[in-house]
Amino acid sequence: MSPLLVYEKGVVKKAGLRDLREAVDILVSSIPPGRVATYKCISEMIGVSPRLVAWFLKTNDKPVVIPCHRVVYSDLRVGGYSRGGWRVKERLLRLEGVEVRGGRVLEEYLVDECRAKLLYSPNRS
Repeated sequence: MSPLLVYEKGVVKKAGLRDLREAVDILVSSIPPGRVATYKCISEMIGVSPRLVAWFLKTNDKPVVIPCHRVVYSDLRVGGYSRGGWRVKERLLRLEGVEVRGGRVLEEYLVDECRAKLLYSPNRS
């Protein structure tokens, strides 16, 4: 996993927490309604732990602007939601047209970048 690099004042440097949060916010904001991404997929795009991505989203103070409800676990379970729990998250996803069965999102709703990673994962059973 390569660290995210940023260019600031003529210098390329390793991204700090503020830069990483901004990268997560940008990626999550790019997930269209009716689609989802996984914490792991987002984390791999910027070179951080999925737990850091989850922490950034848990502390997201702009849930309408940064739609953190569109991010799910790698096994496609809906997972938690700091704005009212998994039931609220599941309801928001359903309102956007995402099909949830048994607490899991169907694979077809993954954004293409994440779906490709899931399909070709060496750990996939």
